[in-house]
Amino acid sequence: MIAYLFQPVRSGEKSRLWSARIRLDGWSKLRHFPLHVTDKRVADQKMRELITELERETHGVGVPKATRKAQQTPLLEHHAAFLAACESAKLSPNTLNKYRHSLPKLFERCGWKSLRDVSAPSFVAWRERSGLLPKTVNDLLGSMRTMLLWMRRSRLILADPLSEVRKVHNDRLGSFRRSLSVEELQRLLAKSPRHRAVIYQTIVYTGLRRAEMNGLKWDDFKLSDAHPHVRVPSSISKNRKESIHHLRPELAETLRMARPAGAKPDDFVFRGQMPRIPTFKRDLAAAGIPFEDARGRRIDLHGLRKTYGTMLAAAGVSPRVAMELMRHSDMKLTMGVYTDVAQLPMIAETARLPSLTLPQTPAVPNLSEGKSLAKGAQMRAQIDAQTGVAAGLNLTPSVASGQSSSLCIPLKDGALGHEKAPQDDLRRFPEMERAKRLELSTSTLARWCSTN
Repeated sequence: MIAYLFQPVRSGEKSRLWSARIRLDGWSKLRHFPLHVTDKRVADQKMRELITELERETHGVGVPKATRKAQQTPLLEHHAAFLAACESAKLSPNTLNKYRHSLPKLFERCGWKSLRDVSAPSFVAWRERSGLLPKTVNDLLGSMRTMLLWMRRSRLILADPLSEVRKVHNDRLGSFRRSLSVEELQRLLAKSPRHRAVIYQTIVYTGLRRAEMNGLKWDDFKLSDAHPHVRVPSSISKNRKESIHHLRPELAETLRMARPAGAKPDDFVFRGQMPRIPTFKRDLAAAGIPFEDARGRRIDLHGLRKTYGTMLAAAGVSPRVAMELMRHSDMKLTMGVYTDVAQLPMIAETARLPSLTLPQTPAVPNLSEGKSLAKGAQMRAQIDAQTGVAAGLNLTPSVASGQSSSLCIPLKDGALGHEKAPQDDLRRFPEMERAKRLELSTSTLARWCSTN
């Protein structure tokens, strides 16, 4: 560690106030700290306290001085510094206006005057009684957390007090805006005035946003090239990246006819002509298109950008290419929010699947009947085996004739020298017992026939 006191020299003159140069272990260079005192002994004491504070801050012990000071600063002053940082970062004007107007209203409604007042319970309590839509309160939460993230990076706060607050579930997320079908688009272009129809066709074929359309100049359109295209400069693009959009022949021809004869390269193409919601509603009504459908989904100017994404999906464009054409950083945004599933050819795509059928099978016989027939055949085979008929045994004529004539005459009870077993008993005997009784009866019959 290096630490010493000195009096800075300004314009060749030594200052009356003392300063300190300190480098702790792990620092790459010395750092200058003004002490704002004229007494060297007081300056030495302040330097020792400063070293202790810096060491505690470096090792994560205690609260840094900047954080303690930020706790006492009004929240509106932090908001002004946050807006200055956003302007230096070259954020879009719409984003700056959102932070400039929405955050002070949130401070007032939640009763936040300083950082000590910002807490999760106070925000949740206001959200429950606000009566605002889920999308609105979620946007306010996102804006506030963006400001708190900037304060954390600036070491004004140690942690985000709203980090545990979760967004409200929004059932209509991604579905509050719908896209137009091809027939509706054709009617809109036919019924709208010529200068607005050019705007609608340009958005549908390029997916450009309102602010990007307002910033385009004639020099950005290359209509006479072999492949006509439009260049969106990084200065007006939402993601701050330059992009090239190739134009359909229909759109290129429309723009050639719409360009004024004396138009200069630096002249804006669509500035001052972009329709507002009331004007767009009139064009929709002239084309017989409802602004809001039965499901509560609306169609606005940005809905034409969703129509562009839906047409890409319906045309079979790969998701990665569609994501690049839409200039999205997340595939979920392209496939989920900017693709209207209701406009996709579900039936036609399902019809492309191969035909799969089940083979026809014969009728299955009744299993209980099959078992009874099998038992009957088994019983007949056993009887034939006992009498010798099925096996082809040679019997004497007297035996054969006696057997056939005796079997044709019904026998009375007791004629065979034994009593017939009761029917109920036969039901209780198993199958083997029945076979034994049948064997005894046939042998007795054979003896009776041989003696007579």
